[in-house]
Order: sequence, then C-alpha cells, then structure tokens
Amino acid sequence: MIFITVGTQLPFDRLLEYFDEWRNQVGYAGKVVAQVGEGSQFSSPTIEMFETLSSEEYYQWFCQADGVVSHAGMGSILSCLDHRKRGVFLPRQHALGEHRNDHQRDTAEAFEGKYPSLVFCTEKEAFFNALTSLVDASQSPVDSTSVETNNELGSNIATYLGLKGALL
Repeated sequence: MIFITVGTQLPFDRLLEYFDEWRNQVGYAGKVVAQVGEGSQFSSPTIEMFETLSSEEYYQWFCQADGVVSHAGMGSILSCLDHRKRGVFLPRQHALGEHRNDHQRDTAEAFEGKYPSLVFCTEKEAFFNALTSLVDASQSPVDSTSVETNNELGSNIATYLGLKGALL
C-alpha cells in the first residue's frame, strides 16, 4: 500500500495529479490511501482519500504503508526516517503558488542523497522514476544503515537552536 500525505496546512493537487498520471501510465493497481488536505480539488475513484486525518489515523495508515509519497515537509521526512519507511518527496513550489516561500525546495536540497531510503524530486519525470523504484523496492526492508545512527541531524538541529548536553 502507498500512503500519500500533503501535510496539514495546504492541499497539494499537483503532487496528487502527478501520482495519478504515473499510476495510469504504469498500470499500478496496488492500494493507495491519501491525506489530500482541506480544499483539495483532486478526485480519483482509485484512491481512498481523506481531507484530514487525526494523528492516530495518520500513523495507522503510515505504519501500514509499503512506501510514502509526500510533500517535502519535515514531519513526513522525519517520520519516514523514524519508522524506516521509503519515501518519495515532491517539494511545493512558491512560483506555482503552492506555498508562501521555497523552504520545501531548500529542505529537499539539504536532504538529497543523505538517506538512500528517501528520494527528493523537483521534476515530474524524476518523480515518476522514483515512484517506480518505490514500488519495485516495496517488499524489501529498509536497510538500517540507511538511517544514520549517530543522530547527526538531531545534533545539527540542537546546535542551530543553541542546545547542549544530553538532550538528544
């Protein structure tokens, strides 16, 4: 099962439309559940959709998923790392009116190539290729070496916030 999440702030119909186009193009017939955001105009008879999900509902679907498709939100990225899920991420673009700035593109650039289980795409073709790879790899577990064990990300965040000691 693929779980799609666009976050809680805004709908992200471009991601949903790209996914649906890929699904039709490759003939993917697996189950898809999507949290589409309030105000989404997207519809698909082949995707089980929810505008919003409670935290409990979100993690129920998230934990069942073989792979996650998401905007490039920190919550989704960190959840994939924490739960050892493969993820494909498409950052929202300010120029397309999808967010108030390009912080998701910046996030994607910062994470790109650091975790083999996470793929960040800015172009539709790369997104399609990443989705195909996600499905191809869905039955094999995420290699635990693909998640940093020294908590470098946590240490960098703590340093940025000026935190010290055994808080991590």
